[in-house]
Amino acid sequence: MSGATALFRTEVQRDVLRDLVLSADNTRTAADLARSTGHPPSSVAREVARLVDAGLVRTTPRGRRHLLSADYADPFMAAVRDAFAAEATIEAERDRGVRWWSTMPEVAERVRDALADDDSIWANRMLCDAVNQIPLVAALDGLDVMLAAPEPIGDDRWDALLAGAVRYRLRLIDRSAPSWTERDPLPAWWWPGGRGARAVLAMQRTPPELSRLGIWFDARNFTGA
Repeated sequence: MSGATALFRTEVQRDVLRDLVLSADNTRTAADLARSTGHPPSSVAREVARLVDAGLVRTTPRGRRHLLSADYADPFMAAVRDAFAAEATIEAERDRGVRWWSTMPEVAERVRDALADDDSIWANRMLCDAVNQIPLVAALDGLDVMLAAPEPIGDDRWDALLAGAVRYRLRLIDRSAPSWTERDPLPAWWWPGGRGARAVLAMQRTPPELSRLGIWFDARNFTGA
């Protein structure tokens, strides 16, 4: 069962919301939805009425028609939008048949090169960007290739950051981590973002996979990479 499918009470609800969310202008009538989903108009009308009553879908009179639109201020509808967007992305990437994501050996090599150029900011961004792709690559059944063991970067701190970040992202999707990500704590604490004003916030928001290693790295760095 996909993440999107698990959100819904019935197939009619799923299909109605999928067509509404993914429509070009995010508006449909109940008759439009019945035609596009293939469900009986009466079933679609009942589902639309439930969604409107629940405040998940808005209805706007336009002549003799009533245009339906999703209310993304509601957390459930925001989750629905994100789930269908991810589902569409996965299907599009599966059809491409081209590897666009980086393996961990490739990431380690690029981080190593960036550090040789004294560019830790770029190294940090490349690492986060790559690790952020783990959920999508997992959906594409590519983790065995992606998570091959990398060669050492040449700095134990960065090796530990990569290993801990991989473990963190895998935990979020309930996947086990490869053995190469198991590491001992660093001999001294490290703040990859520096010891400035945000160091205290980093300590409060660091995932346990990194804090255990003595690395203080705000989890928001992954969402904002």
